[in-house]
Amino acid sequence: DRMTSSLKNFIRSTLPDGDAYIECDSTLNSLEILESSLTDSTPKTPIYFILSAGSNVVADLDRKASANGLEKGVSYHNVSMGQGQDVVAMSCLETAHRNGHW
Repeated sequence: DRMTSSLKNFIRSTLPDGDAYIECDSTLNSLEILESSLTDSTPKTPIYFILSAGSNVVADLDRKASANGLEKGVSYHNVSMGQGQDVVAMSCLETAHRNGHW
């Protein structure tokens, strides 16, 4: 809980117009928010998800990746972080970097 509050405070105070990043339109579902995030991203502007306990957007992310012609584990990588997953994540990042994956 403290992590979420700390991140919100950091974003509000650090980013230009930080409130716009924090105050999300509550009428949007997770897929619509994801689509909006993808519109804002570029190859030089990655997206990192920091999720609250109980949130699970993996199905939406998988659906969006598939709709964009990406194949999970081939051209799109998803790693849930936990003990020992740092090695898996670094391997996926290296593969994605070398091959232009998402």
